Amino acid sequence: MKRFLSGWMSALACAMTFAATAQVATAANADLSIMNDDGVTAATPGGSVSYTITASNLGADDAMGSNVADAFPASLTCTWMCLGSGGGTCTASGSGNINDVANLPNAGSVTYSATCNVSSAANGSLINTATVTAPGGVTDPTPANNSATDADSLTPKADLSITNSDGVAAATPGGSVTYTIAASNAGPSDAPGTTIGDTFPAALTCGWSCVGTGGGTCKASGFGNINDTVNLPSGASATYTANCNVSAAATGSLSNTALVIAAGGITDPTPANNSATDTDTLPAATVPANLGITITDGVTTMVPGTPVVYTITASNAGPNDAPGSIVADTFPATLTACTWTCASGNGTCTASGSGNINDVVNLPNGGSVTYTATCNIAPAATVSLANTATVTPPATVSDATPANNSATDTDTLTSKVNLCVTNTDNAPLNPIKTQSAGNKVTYTIKAFNTTGCSTATPASGPSSAPAAIVTDTFPSLLTACTWTCSGTGGGTCTASGSGNLNETANLPFGGTVTYRATCTIPASATVGGLLNNTATVAAGTGVTETATADNSAIDTFTVALTPDLTTTITDGVTTVKTGDNLTYTAMVKNNGPTIA
Repeated sequence: MKRFLSGWMSALACAMTFAATAQVATAANADLSIMNDDGVTAATPGGSVSYTITASNLGADDAMGSNVADAFPASLTCTWMCLGSGGGTCTASGSGNINDVANLPNAGSVTYSATCNVSSAANGSLINTATVTAPGGVTDPTPANNSATDADSLTPKADLSITNSDGVAAATPGGSVTYTIAASNAGPSDAPGTTIGDTFPAALTCGWSCVGTGGGTCKASGFGNINDTVNLPSGASATYTANCNVSAAATGSLSNTALVIAAGGITDPTPANNSATDTDTLPAATVPANLGITITDGVTTMVPGTPVVYTITASNAGPNDAPGSIVADTFPATLTACTWTCASGNGTCTASGSGNINDVVNLPNGGSVTYTATCNIAPAATVSLANTATVTPPATVSDATPANNSATDTDTLTSKVNLCVTNTDNAPLNPIKTQSAGNKVTYTIKAFNTTGCSTATPASGPSSAPAAIVTDTFPSLLTACTWTCSGTGGGTCTASGSGNLNETANLPFGGTVTYRATCTIPASATVGGLLNNTATVAAGTGVTETATADNSAIDTFTVALTPDLTTTITDGVTTVKTGDNLTYTAMVKNNGPTIA
């Protein structure tokens, strides 16, 4: 028994020695390392950086389950992707910090590409550290390269700009102006501590208020000059509204400049828009005068299509001269081909012209100028005609009674036309106009608008007739009447129809509409003689016509009953003998077109 125990103990000691030897032989060594670089040494708040982070294993053994980590600085917002090589594996992508379990076999690596937006409010420097840590049971003989740091200085860039306007080009001494001054930051970085300045001209006394948007902050209100320190994050603005009284003694011009200045350490890439100037002219001292204008055409009603003659007189009742005054008349669109002349009554003006009047004149104390303007009233004009003339003093003259610097002549428009109609058919003269029953007859009916249709009617018009009525009740003998219509000279009508005519047509002055109506004379007609057809044209509502004798036209032709009778007779043989009986057959036939 003792020999057995001694042998067993010897065997156990040998086994333990072998196990210890085996454990020493399987110990793993892996030389892990990491690199971290964004390729730049300076970053811009509000911009972005891209880090390349590579963890690799240069050791003799694998390092499966290694940890790769990067807790990005709080000023970064990141997304990342990862690719392995040499057998290395990692998580394909993610966002936020990196804290990834990666497999790094001998000679294997994983590379993370991290794209990060830099906060527009970031300052100082940007320090980012990435690490790789071997898994338990793996020894790293050179741990010094298990961490890598990339450091960038932060250089803020803010595109500041400012606008300044009071919305007018001229200011009045003793009056007021209101400036809108807006400072903004187009980024990409924030611009805290920005200075807004406006030293108003000595002629102004100002109070102001300010409102920030997009996170911008400024002083709520103040008096006197603006010298305000504001916070302008990227995309923010601060808008000042300055209400200023202008000194009554102010002369020359009013020039006001506003500035925006970035705080130290912030670069503005476009400094040219960091100031804005608003300039207003200040009128010179004025002298009093009393300008006035009159306009008349001598009537209260006019006819469209006729000429109108206006007399326009501008005058100055003093007590001072008014050189450089402007007389204007923008004629209504319904007046065309306007020409004018001007005569002086101790004043001066342009002798003649065409189109609208916009004339610089000299009106001394007690002087006047008179324009005679001749225009054509459009034939289609309706209702009324209002024409306004004005006189405007120069900037050096004040007019105490401006109410008479404008005058209007108004006429009621009464349209007058002379409508005519003609009516003919296609019957030949043989020797009189004749149409045969069973044939078709084609009427040509023309309605037109002119100043005189014939020597038998006096000249009238010449207005447009926009709703003229053309009618033709065809004779009851005629059937299957159809018609077409076309216009010339601006005339328009319904293109086609059937049955009687009762149509509205547009007949401008000089316009024509032509109807071509085709009807059938029945072959069954049993009565011949004259067939009369009357066509008429009448002016529509609101249009006056005094010469109506030619507003109807009668077409007459003779209806001929023209049967074509033929007779045949036969006994059916060509030779006979004495004593034969003969039977004759006689036939009377009507080949048309009418009944016999």
